[in-house]
Amino acid sequence: MTSRDPVTTLRRTLVELGWEPEQRSESTFYIDFGHPHMPVADAIAAVVVDSRQFVLYINLGAAAPANRRDEVGRFITRANWGLTIGNFELDYDDGHVRFKSSVAFDGRELSEATIRNAIFWAMNAVETYAEALVEVIAGEKEAEQAITDVEA
Repeated sequence: MTSRDPVTTLRRTLVELGWEPEQRSESTFYIDFGHPHMPVADAIAAVVVDSRQFVLYINLGAAAPANRRDEVGRFITRANWGLTIGNFELDYDDGHVRFKSSVAFDGRELSEATIRNAIFWAMNAVETYAEALVEVIAGEKEAEQAITDVEA
């Protein structure tokens, strides 16, 4: 089922997933995954109306301290190499770590199926790598060992 209004389609899809979205702006929704916020804290789902894009950011519950950011960057680079949809991102200024999935829908409607697919592949990647990523953030493992363990 689709709707001509992509924001309505996004809202409906998030509700149907049971994510209880909180609308933060005309086209942006916040999803709190609940306590204990580890390894994932929350997400932002949005329709970028002008450029006709859907974007999902899944935020990890831990920020990388300054002394671990290079190692976290190494882990993220290795994890991203194997991903075909979406990617992990690290803000070197504050240590924020997130996963981004997005899709352009220019020239067609944003369908529920398109939104669900973007969410599915994002959640799949996060479920695969998040715990190991948190171990690297916490200094419990180095990037190479964490990736080896995940991909074994």
